[in-house]
Amino acid sequence: MDFRKLEIFAAVADNRSFSRAAHQLHMAQPAVSIAVRKLEESLGLQLLDRSGRDVMLTSEGVEVLRRARRILQESSELLATSSSLRDLIQGELNIACPSMLATYYLPDLLSAFLNEHSGLSAAVTQAGTERVEALLLEDRVEIGVTHREQQSNELDLIPLVQEKMVLCVASNHPWAGRKTVTIEELQDQPMVLYESGYFIRSKLDALCLETGTTLNLRLQTNFLPLLMRMVKQGVGMTVGLQMLAQQEPGIAGIPILGDTSVDMALAKRKGRAISRANQAFLDWVAITL
Repeated sequence: MDFRKLEIFAAVADNRSFSRAAHQLHMAQPAVSIAVRKLEESLGLQLLDRSGRDVMLTSEGVEVLRRARRILQESSELLATSSSLRDLIQGELNIACPSMLATYYLPDLLSAFLNEHSGLSAAVTQAGTERVEALLLEDRVEIGVTHREQQSNELDLIPLVQEKMVLCVASNHPWAGRKTVTIEELQDQPMVLYESGYFIRSKLDALCLETGTTLNLRLQTNFLPLLMRMVKQGVGMTVGLQMLAQQEPGIAGIPILGDTSVDMALAKRKGRAISRANQAFLDWVAITL
């Protein structure tokens, strides 16, 4: 049922006139007439007697108007209650997230949520996807970002983002203008990479094993800023999501051929009751994305 049509019908009934109702609602009179006619068609009832100088309710219209007022009142009360509940949410949102998404994806998502919930603050713990899952299953965190191919079936997932993995090089690197690259071409190329435990590193290792490719590993670290500095200074190349290459100055992203899709999700342990703040974020993400 379209609440707006009920509002328009009630205005016409109160004013006994389409033109006066249109003036009250700041609408064109034809739009008011069309809305009421569509309401009558959807109900299969004639609600108004238009034969006289003033528009009058039919007997069916009297009953529909009574119920319409009740529906509109309950709708108004529900909106007011929902607004109050949003304002009453207090506390701290706690989320564990891999550093790449925490740097290039989470800020926009988190700021939009916090702007709607002024009573909340947020704390973000940086961890690789394997560690995030362990923290969730050990009940050390309530929600976290992981990949959708998680090893445990004890987690409920809400899809977040799907991205392709790209080879990240300095913008002045000889390969920076390339359209694509294969895993085999990384043979003996200098690389700076995340340590094990990060899904992107696991994905790259699996692709290298599949193709028999051996990397020239120059640096392993969990510190994303250090990786980016090493790439920009020409120490080596790395792999990351497209969002990194798109947002990080001085970095060019080259699509890697093959199955390089990475699906990330927001997760909680199945059956676990979580804080109101964290549940609000889960619900918001499920509706928003």
